[in-house]
Amino acid sequence: MNSGRTTVNLRGRLRALTGGVAVILALVTGVQGIAHAAVSPTPTKTMNFGGPAIYDLVVLDSGRVIVVGKFTSIGPNQRSNVGALLPTGKADTAFAPVTNGEVRAVAASEDGSRVFIGGTFTEVNGVARQNLAALDAVTGALITDWQADTTGTIPTVKSLAVYGDRLYVGGKFNTIDGAAKQKLAVVGVTTGDIVPWSTWVNGNVNEVRVSPDGATVWIGGSFNKIRGIERFYFAGIDAVSGLPTSFERLAGGGYVVTVAMNADGSTVYASTENNTIFAYQPTVSNDPVWTTKMSGNTHAMAVSPTEIYIGGHFAGFNQPSINRPFLASIDPATGEPTSWDPGASGLKSGTWAIVIAGNTLHVGGQFTHFHGVQQRLYAQFAGTPTP
Repeated sequence: MNSGRTTVNLRGRLRALTGGVAVILALVTGVQGIAHAAVSPTPTKTMNFGGPAIYDLVVLDSGRVIVVGKFTSIGPNQRSNVGALLPTGKADTAFAPVTNGEVRAVAASEDGSRVFIGGTFTEVNGVARQNLAALDAVTGALITDWQADTTGTIPTVKSLAVYGDRLYVGGKFNTIDGAAKQKLAVVGVTTGDIVPWSTWVNGNVNEVRVSPDGATVWIGGSFNKIRGIERFYFAGIDAVSGLPTSFERLAGGGYVVTVAMNADGSTVYASTENNTIFAYQPTVSNDPVWTTKMSGNTHAMAVSPTEIYIGGHFAGFNQPSINRPFLASIDPATGEPTSWDPGASGLKSGTWAIVIAGNTLHVGGQFTHFHGVQQRLYAQFAGTPTP
């Protein structure tokens, strides 16, 4: 699951998540929110998807968008859980991989030549692959000399993140690439071989993010220990030693659903199963800077300097009570809602993925309409890029 989880590489992804959209701040009254986003609340018309859900997406430097989930078509083009859109918003007819199960996560190599997919599947393009695979980013062909299968009791890969030559893999598994490595691991981007990293967690990992300097790996999930040290559901891990950092949040809020951070990594955001979003400055305090209560879980977050876009299965904000189904934005300094209101509707789980890339906000999920106009499972919102 990516929240906001993705761009051509993690460095690019962090730049995109934090620098792609500018906001015009304005005073407004009542329940409309404290700011008005420069991003349009009306999506640009693109092809609709058939099927239940898009779970993650990555935007390549070329402007092509790789989408993954559980879906059957892009417009009139049949697809099987993985597909691509051209920068025009039309289907990339040349890219048509096939998996025999749903795909929950996607990430791209830093050079943009390959994309990695993770989920719950046993075949890709008719070839055996257990929940993790690498594809040619242009053709969708399986990269046959790259293999890092995961195993376990109902194993699944939930989150992927690339930094340099490392692919971080989070989820629910007992082994990866034949090594006894549970829930969190690193494999080589070019080799698919396990990369030695002396860390382990004792519960499922729902999200993996890497700081802009590559030094800290942030994870969220249902664990309570890392390397035998208590860390409840959300923690930073030293990318070299595998030990948890000194940051130790309180256990409030339950397990963590998704994680995001700002441009320089100084502020990290986590959403929890009790419908709360927390903002932390880990080098300053273990206590949150602010919290925001939603009416349902937040599955994805994308951060710009002046706005955090959030998506999930919520109907809106609890305090103050503001209606914002599935998709909204908040002030990163306070956590208060803005006036941006795309008016999403659709299936209960709402939004699963949000990415800011250049002057476009990309969103994937289970929505079907915005203010009554059909735009199924995937949407683009035009905005103003920041310097």
